[in-house]
Amino acid sequence: MNKFKNLILFQSILLIIIFFPSCRKQEENDRFPLADQYNINGEQLTAAFDEMRTVEGALSLIVCREGTIVAEEYTNYKTYGADSIKNIMSVTKTFTGVLVGLAIEKGFIESVNDPISKYLTGIVTFPDNIKPNITIDQLLKMSFGHSWNGTSEASLFEECFFDSEDNLQYIIDLPLVSTPGAVFNYSDGASHLLSVIITEASGMNTLDFAKENLFDPLGITKFTWATDNRGYPLGAAYLRITPADMVKFGNLILNKGKYDSKQIVPESWINTMTTTKISTNNDVLYGPEYGYQIWLGSASGHRYYMAMGWGGQFIFIVPDQDLVVTATCWTSDITYQQAGEQWVSIIRIIVEQIFPAVN
Repeated sequence: MNKFKNLILFQSILLIIIFFPSCRKQEENDRFPLADQYNINGEQLTAAFDEMRTVEGALSLIVCREGTIVAEEYTNYKTYGADSIKNIMSVTKTFTGVLVGLAIEKGFIESVNDPISKYLTGIVTFPDNIKPNITIDQLLKMSFGHSWNGTSEASLFEECFFDSEDNLQYIIDLPLVSTPGAVFNYSDGASHLLSVIITEASGMNTLDFAKENLFDPLGITKFTWATDNRGYPLGAAYLRITPADMVKFGNLILNKGKYDSKQIVPESWINTMTTTKISTNNDVLYGPEYGYQIWLGSASGHRYYMAMGWGGQFIFIVPDQDLVVTATCWTSDITYQQAGEQWVSIIRIIVEQIFPAVN
């Protein structure tokens, strides 16, 4: 009798061993049915998305390959859902970088070598003879020469945009601590000057310029963009769009300025933006190099471009894998420490779990 019971028990365990992996595989297939088709390991992908669910305030994670969304999930955290527009924080900077290229293409800006005084004279008062000759190139690659420390708690963002009487003049008045063009220092102020230059050069508010030349061609219809106290859209942050539109923008860069078979941004400008201009001295995790308003690096043997924002906003572009990964996370009423923890958790999920899952 005992032998019979033992046989039944053995058969039951054997069935579980055989059946459980197939159930797990079926669960992965049901959750991300396109994974196998696009050569992405479903088990690893599932583990990454499961890990994302443990991140406090996580809002969205999307994996797109060859222009097709293979996996996407939303947490519906608080009032946020799939169709909500989200403050993408410093991911905004990469949009600003693309807009500079469009302004050059359309003849509003002559060259990245133009001094900022060409567009800002009469708008600000230059306190010395050095700053008027700072170039657009130096703004784009974060080498203005002042100390902003935008990736640390010492960032001047709040002091500038929330506390100062004249946000724009505040940026111009900051003392220089290095020769312009020589040292990387992540500066929201530098990015904001780019937005001001686009407005002054084109005669159009940067948001209107973006709508006409970038958002409309990409089919981005839901957006807002906060402004400084003079009405210039913040070149550094506070653009709000949907996660799906972040994917569109990522694919625009992936495809060298082309979207839906139409060249929206010059291929030469995308190539210029995504070429290393300066070392960041590893200012952030997985961000050793910087182009024009975009971080650059390599992982798992693949080159990537990274637009990233405070608290866990990301657009990753991996050209040789035809891959775009985006993420968003809640940022309202959280501490600097919480924002940093979210940011680190999400970037590790993307680089250390999703990237290796892609074959």
